[in-house]
Order: sequence, then C-alpha cells, then structure tokens
Amino acid sequence: MATGAAIAQGTPQVLVELDRSRAYEGQPVLYRVTLNHIESPSPPKLVGFDDFDVTLLREQPINSRSVTIINGHRTETVRYGHVYDYRLVPRRIGNLTIPGPIAMVDGRQIRGPDRTIRVIAPGEQDTIRMTITADHEMVYPTQPFTVTLTVEVKGLSENLNRNPMGVQSNPPALTIPWVNDKQLPEGLKPSTDWERWLGPMQNPSGTGFSINGIGGGSVFTLFDERLFAFSPRPKIVTRTDRDGNESMYWQYRFSRTFTSGNVGNYKFGPVTLKGMFAVGESDRSRLQGEEIYAVARPITISVRNVPEDGRPDSYIGAVGTFTWNARLMPTKTKVGDPITLTLTLKGIGSLDQAVAPDLKTISEIAKNFKVHDATQEIKNDAVQFTYTLRPLKVGVDSFPPIPASYFDVDSGRFVALKTEPISITVEKTNKLANHQILASNGRSSGRSKEIELHREGIFANVTDPTEVYDQSVNPSAWLLVLVALVFGYIMVAFVVLRHQCLHGDQSLVRRRLAVKKAKNRLKQGLAEFTSDNIAAGADQIRSAFIGLVADATGITEAGLTQKDVELKLCEINIDGKLVLRLAKTLEACDAARYGTFDISTDGFCSDVDGLFGDLIRSLKKKKLLR
Repeated sequence: MATGAAIAQGTPQVLVELDRSRAYEGQPVLYRVTLNHIESPSPPKLVGFDDFDVTLLREQPINSRSVTIINGHRTETVRYGHVYDYRLVPRRIGNLTIPGPIAMVDGRQIRGPDRTIRVIAPGEQDTIRMTITADHEMVYPTQPFTVTLTVEVKGLSENLNRNPMGVQSNPPALTIPWVNDKQLPEGLKPSTDWERWLGPMQNPSGTGFSINGIGGGSVFTLFDERLFAFSPRPKIVTRTDRDGNESMYWQYRFSRTFTSGNVGNYKFGPVTLKGMFAVGESDRSRLQGEEIYAVARPITISVRNVPEDGRPDSYIGAVGTFTWNARLMPTKTKVGDPITLTLTLKGIGSLDQAVAPDLKTISEIAKNFKVHDATQEIKNDAVQFTYTLRPLKVGVDSFPPIPASYFDVDSGRFVALKTEPISITVEKTNKLANHQILASNGRSSGRSKEIELHREGIFANVTDPTEVYDQSVNPSAWLLVLVALVFGYIMVAFVVLRHQCLHGDQSLVRRRLAVKKAKNRLKQGLAEFTSDNIAAGADQIRSAFIGLVADATGITEAGLTQKDVELKLCEINIDGKLVLRLAKTLEACDAARYGTFDISTDGFCSDVDGLFGDLIRSLKKKKLLR
C-alpha cells in the first residue's frame, strides 16, 4: 500500500467535473475543480467565465484511494490535494464553453481541460409564473430591505379550490441563491438565519416545493432523495393567461429581509423551478402532467452611502424615521451638584451607527455646565444617551434645546430635530462649617481653622492634610478599602466586557465620525481665533487635531499630549514632514494659550486648514478613517 508521501509525488493534475452537460438558461450547474497531487495549493484562477455567474460553494482537502476490477483488469485511482466546488449560472443560451481553470504549481501554470455545456431557453408556458421583487431598489447601509420571490401556479380548471401543489408525487425543485447564509456576499446580513426563515414553511405532508435540495440527510446537496417540502400560506389571485382569458392562480410568496453594512450592488437571482405540474385532465378524467422549467429574472439592490452634500453638523448617524426628546433630573439643584441628562432617539430604522451629540459644542451648555462624556444604550427601537452635568454658576433658569439630525430614507433627505427647552433652578452651594466636615484626631490644638475655598472644589488651597483629616493608620479600614477596590475592578471589567458584547466595536463608530467631530471643533476654534479669542480658539484647534488622531487610532483622548500624538503617528508610518508640521502647530496652540502667540492670525488659520486636510488624507490612506 502506498504511503501519503508517495501519493503526493504523483504528477500534478487539474481535474474538472460537471454535474450535467445540458441546462436551461439560469439553471445552476455544479462545477468541481480538483487540484490533484498538489500539496497546499492556492485556489484556481477562473479566467474567461463571462457567460456565467460564479459562486464558490465550498472547498476541502482530499486524500482518497479507490480500486475497480473489470474483467480481471485492476484499476487504482489515487487523489491527493484539494477540491473546489462552484455554482455556475448560465447568462445566455447556446453552446457555451467553460474555460479550463488555472493552477500555480512550483511557479508554473497548469491548466485544466475546457468543458462545453448546452444552454437552452425555458419553453413557453403559462402554468408557472415567477418574479423576484424588493420593497426598495436602493437602500442605505444598515437599512433593512425585503426580497420576495413570488411563485404563481395555475389552478386546476376542473376544481379551482384544489391546491395544484397537492397533486405532485414529488415536490418540484426551487433553487434560490440567497437561502444559504454562508454563501451570501460579504456585508449582506439576513434578519434571521435560513433555518428560522424556512422552518415555519416546512410542510410535513410533503406538499409544496423542495428548496436547494434541503433534506433529511444533509443541509445542501443536489442529489438527496429525502427532500423536505416547503409551502408558504397560499392565496388565490386572478391573472390573464396567454390565451387572454382570466384564470385563477395559486400564489406563494417567499420573503426574506436583509441589511448591508457595505456600499455596493447586490444581485438576487435568477431563481429556477423545475418539476412535474398538472395541466389538465385526459379523456379518462385523469390528470395530465407536464414537466416545466421556469426562471425568475434577477434583480439588483443598490446600497448607497448617506450623502455628504447637505449633511448637517447635528447629524448623529441614524437612518430611518425618529422622534427626539430630553429628560433632566433633577431640575432643582446647586452649583457643582451632579444632574443627569437623558436624550432618547426613538423610531423605525437603523441605530447601529448612532452616536451621542457633543454637548460641549453648544455654547449655552458649555458656559453654564461641566459636561462629562455620555454613555449609550440601544433598546429595541430606541437609543439613549446619558450625560452627567454639573452646573457652574447660580441663576441658570433654562436648559437649552439639543439639536440632532437623522437621514430619512423615504424622502432621501436629512431631518433636523430639537428637544424642548427645560426649566431648571440652580442655587448657590451651601457653605459648611468646620465642625460639619472635620473629624478630630484627638491631638487638636483647639485652634479654629477656616476652610479655604477654590472654584475647582473644596480644600483646593489646603496644603497640610492634617488640617482636614485624621492621619492615624487603621489597618482594618485599609483592608476594607483594598477589598472594595478589587471588587469594584472586577465589576467594572464585567460591565465593560458585557457592554462590548452588546454594542459591538465602538472604535469603528469613533473612526466613522472622527472627521465630522474634528471638523466641528476646528470650525469653532478658527471662529474664536479670528474673533481675537486666541486662547479659546487655540484650545479648540488643539482638541480638533488630538481628537482626530485619538479617534482614528482608537486611543483615549483624555490626557493625550503632543508627544503622545507624534509617537502614535510615527508608529503608523505617517510622513515625517506632516508629523513635524503638526508638532509645530500644536506648539503654537500652547503658546497662544499662555499669551506668547506672535504669529499672524490669517496666516496661522490658513496653515491650520491645510494641515487638517493633509492629515485626514494621510489617515484615510492608512484606512483609519472613512
């Protein structure tokens, strides 16, 4: 018996097999390519297959040996290598040539044999009518769309109430290309997997259609005799037949919903149906059968990106139709006390790319409130953004409206929304006496000490901790603190991991909206700069560049220094001259913040604008921005 090594030393071969030599237009053909006696091969190149739609069904390694003896003559067949199965769908009728596949072996090309297949047009008939339709011919990323295959079977003239699909001895065969989830194009996602989609339509009595050879023995096979029958609930419709007469048809609809995260065109079809159908009665009152082959022409769904033109600054990434409201709790508070703002976007559409509005860009909020970053949660048909705010001054009596925009797919335009203003009362913070916040350590000199206040918080100007806190060591307390910290760390880690599982890759969302966020900051900074608010403008310009790099590379913006940004750009191989220009700009911003800015405003703003565009283009080349 030969070993595997000996088998591998055979002559390299490219073998080709077809499951049929004759097919109807649009009828799928199984095409198998075997790279025999080739170790670790690359997939073969299929060149010149312009007359066919080609789909790779599966690939797998082989290592087999078979022996046949005919009239005493022994023949041994050995196969060692890799098998590739394709589905070919003819695009036209005629004698079509299937070019030989090309494999690369040790730097040289090996070509397999050509094959010829005869493709014929479906015969004229009006027993079966099939169409493929969709509720939208053009959609936007993550917008759901439904593709429907409609099969209409002409009723039996002798008994219109009798289901024509109930008289077949075997269910006719439907071939629907978008059934198998694993064979869907990249980016296309069904709302439910194929088993949950087709499961409710399975008919235990065997009445209906077989679909893609699905049977009890295997999920997808062309030759399984134990086939399942599927039948949606039919309804009777009236159609004009080829003789111009009104006829009754039994209609069956197979509808499946998809979304796409990618921009591009998706082809659905063709769909074929082949089987024996009753077309009338013979003289002996017995049904006459006719083998029919029918084809439903393919359709194309175009997935386009949300347009850039006319996109408002308040766009938050939602696609569909929504309402927008705000809730503030509590509405009576004091300076420095935390309050919670909840913004809710609710409606019909896609919320996967929705992001929280940047409240710091709203001047009425920025000057009256300290804003902390929002948390985000998607629940069913709504997304909630939750912020923690702290009032900065007394006398604020109204919380301003929050703008937001979404893209309405039905009208093809952006829709602007605003929350209602909210009444709020902000009072002065109570001043605490020493005895209310100080604890005696038993060694007090009895000298009364006043608490020094600072706008950044209580005790900001106190330099001696013994003035406000008992410094004696309590081991039990420290142990409790340590245990609490460990437990807190575990809980935070659990929450973070669960949030990531539920809400996906937030770094991708950051990259998608990084340019818009940075543009808003830069626009505000340049406006401040040209209005002689040099320090405020410098802060915004600096934040625009540092935030852009942080969002593009997935690092935390808070605490990011100029040196950190330079090192990160160098790590991803951004041009050194561009990094140097950015470093000089950030240095100029720092100088402006501290009153030592001596560059002309007009020239600086022009340079900043050019640098910003160059940096975005460089990050896009690295595929870090969209």
